[in-house]
Amino acid sequence: MAGIDKAAIALTLAIVVIGVGFTFYMSGVQDTAPVVRAPSVSTETSEPEASSSFGADLAEKVKSETTKQAEKTVEIKEKAVMEKPVMEKPVMEKPVMEKPVMEKPVGPKTHSVEIPVGTSVPGCEDTDSCYLPANITINAGDTVEWPNIDTAAHTVTSGSPAEGPSGVFDSSLLMADATFAFTFEDAGEYDYFCMVHPWMVGNVSVN
Repeated sequence: MAGIDKAAIALTLAIVVIGVGFTFYMSGVQDTAPVVRAPSVSTETSEPEASSSFGADLAEKVKSETTKQAEKTVEIKEKAVMEKPVMEKPVMEKPVMEKPVMEKPVGPKTHSVEIPVGTSVPGCEDTDSCYLPANITINAGDTVEWPNIDTAAHTVTSGSPAEGPSGVFDSSLLMADATFAFTFEDAGEYDYFCMVHPWMVGNVSVN
């Protein structure tokens, strides 16, 4: 009887041990099974914090590269400007200013006053044609000639019929086709007349 009880106890213990072992086995299988987890999505983005020295070096490098690039650009532009062909400006001819024509000093001139035909008869004094021209203007140093075109004799005497000869010049009796000449050196007014025909008068104005 005692032997049966021992066998029963031993069988019970064996069953318990087997059950415990099976339990441990199943627990291990579950632990080794792959675990599938849903991916976690994070909306936060984080940037690596750069050290101040690294950032400063990087900024300095970028600035240096930018400066070099700008200098190259300026150098290329200057080179392009220098290589442009220089267009020569058309030379504008200066207008030639005409110099005022200086009148050369005119030397003494000779003027002619005719004693026309028919003056030996009164009437020429009405038209102031006893001497042609009856009034003449000359410069000092000029000479006046009186050719006698008339057939009668005449005189060219300075002065007037009313006051008589002034004594400046006198042709005396001037025959037909003869000529009397006188040079006036001094400025002034010179009246003259014919002593033979006192209605014949004339004037010379000297500048």
